[in-house]
Amino acid sequence: HYFIQSNLRIMARQSAFDFGMRVIRFIHQNYKDIPLTSIGICLTSYLASTRLLTFATISGESMTPTISSRSLALVDLITPVTKLKQSDIVLCHDPEQPGQYIVNRVGGLAGQFVEISDVYPGKYVEKKAYDGKLSVPTGYCWLEGDNKANSQDSREFGPVPLGLVIGRVLLNT
Repeated sequence: HYFIQSNLRIMARQSAFDFGMRVIRFIHQNYKDIPLTSIGICLTSYLASTRLLTFATISGESMTPTISSRSLALVDLITPVTKLKQSDIVLCHDPEQPGQYIVNRVGGLAGQFVEISDVYPGKYVEKKAYDGKLSVPTGYCWLEGDNKANSQDSREFGPVPLGLVIGRVLLNT
């Protein structure tokens, strides 16, 4: 009985040693490919997170109750802004504060008229609206938060250039 246990321990050590030697041989034989593979993995990860999808942490109450503050959103970066639809939720550069971002719902696209509520009109709307309506110019979109009482959106700063739109929010947690 002791002989069998002792042989099993020796075999276990020997197989671990053999595995280690196989790993060392593999690395030695393929050492030229390892840096290239690592660079490929890093480049693929970088491109996926900057060109395809990205995560954004949402702070603020402008989209409450749809998106709560401090939630995480998955943003589609590959769909062109020309494919945006009314009611899509988008992440875009803040037109008034460089380096900041906003998340709002598309309320109107180029050529559409946006109806304005009297309850929370905003500075831009008070100056530019005619008969409770505004036209969205070509190359722009109209963004509004779901929480009208607490939202920085197009009612304050006007239509947003499509070039400021980063992507469409797919999921939020």
